Amino acid sequence: MAEGCCASIIKTLLFIFNFIFWLAGAVLLGVGIWLRVDPGVAQVVSGELNMTWFYNACYVLIAAGAITMIVGFLGCCGAIKESKCMLMTFAILLGLLFVIELAAGILAIVYKDKIGEYARQSFTDALAGENIESKNDDFKNAVRSIQEKFTCCGLTATNNWALPCLESTCTCNILTQTGCKAVISVPPCAVHQPCLTEFEAFLANNIIIVAGVALAIAIIQIIGICCACVLMRNIYGETIA
Repeated sequence: MAEGCCASIIKTLLFIFNFIFWLAGAVLLGVGIWLRVDPGVAQVVSGELNMTWFYNACYVLIAAGAITMIVGFLGCCGAIKESKCMLMTFAILLGLLFVIELAAGILAIVYKDKIGEYARQSFTDALAGENIESKNDDFKNAVRSIQEKFTCCGLTATNNWALPCLESTCTCNILTQTGCKAVISVPPCAVHQPCLTEFEAFLANNIIIVAGVALAIAIIQIIGICCACVLMRNIYGETIA
């Protein structure tokens, strides 16, 4: 059994750390499932727009959440029962998660521009050289949903619409709104930037946030590994005074 004031504090801290870790896993799992089944998301990343690669990220979130919950459970039980086997398994799994998250965070920062390229290729393939008006209603509704969400017009260019001025989600006031540009058409109007421009900026900004959170969690995990190792040493008989 762990003895000493410091050992009791470490045991309590390890339990609290793992309970929070378990909750974080539950959040990741919930967000992953929500993004995968949400009809609004499905409309935007539907097969019509050829962006189903987005679901791969959902599956990663679901897997990461499930693994994190298992690791958190092992840590909580190991701290309460002072189980050397559970604590050892917890420390090993946490170490593996640390390496994976550290690598994922670094890769996300290094290759953040690649995500924009995926989006560009998806939009280009989906259009197949045609105007949006020539597509079916599901495609047009998906594009309008993106335009409304990101305040933009067209996918790769505003002229993806043959008549962008007739689309309410495209038009804007060039005098009061940024990113508007005049379009020579009948009737004349001003429209927002292409959705690809806004989408790439959105992905670039958010991937940095995700990468930063992953790196921060990875650093916190080092504390959890240290606490588990210290508690195991104490259980083995090397009492901390």
